[in-house]
Amino acid sequence: MVLASGWIGVWVDTKMPEQPEQNSLGMGLWLVLPVLTMLVLRIVNRDWKDIGVRFNFKRNMKWYAAAIAIYPGVAVIVVGLAFLINSASASDIEVSTLLSLVGVSISGSFIKNIFEEFAWRGYLTPKLIELKFNDWTLYLVSGLVWALWHAAYYMVFLPNAYFETTTRTSFLFLGCVLMVAWSIMYVEIYRLTKSVWPCVLMHAVEDGLPTLLISTAGIITLTKAGEFWLSPTTGVITTVLFVGFGLWLRSVRVKNEQQRIL
Repeated sequence: MVLASGWIGVWVDTKMPEQPEQNSLGMGLWLVLPVLTMLVLRIVNRDWKDIGVRFNFKRNMKWYAAAIAIYPGVAVIVVGLAFLINSASASDIEVSTLLSLVGVSISGSFIKNIFEEFAWRGYLTPKLIELKFNDWTLYLVSGLVWALWHAAYYMVFLPNAYFETTTRTSFLFLGCVLMVAWSIMYVEIYRLTKSVWPCVLMHAVEDGLPTLLISTAGIITLTKAGEFWLSPTTGVITTVLFVGFGLWLRSVRVKNEQQRIL
């Protein structure tokens, strides 16, 4: 159902062609069907123990802070490097306008990512853990499911303007690589806090800051080399930093588990 949800949405939109771009009924179905499927499965199985709906602030504030800071922190590093080597330029925009754009974007993304994260981290991740998947298989499977759920979005729903320098198929392949890499930190934040909310926040900040600056609003423009290495969303160095952060989170979680055993 999860992997089919986007294509169900595409089919619905073919039957209702007169709809606003990127705000269609089909896109709505694509977004909500995974979490609705999760709710049905949990209701049928009467299984709510690992849904991660509690905030669990106690002893986890540092992980909430890390979830909020990781994307802006990495963006500052890689975009700063891009400017240092003349691989980036910025359009003129007032600070107040920029802050308003970021605030609106993060707020909207927060609501959207409640649906996403309670499907991926609120159901898929704990069920894979229950199946005794090792960590590396867990990251791979959860990342690929997350990425392939986006297939209809990349292949159909996104406007052509996003694909002036690449193809839709290449974009989907890149999404698979990135989401497998990102899944490490999302899975580990969930496992450390036993809550989905830090993942919702982290995802909202990603959509509302680096993605806004580069892809949506185009406030920062990178050269081809700069985009390949230092894009704050898709760059090689950026991805290495995210993987490193995720592996560090894993090391903390493993150490905590070993101490509890002792």
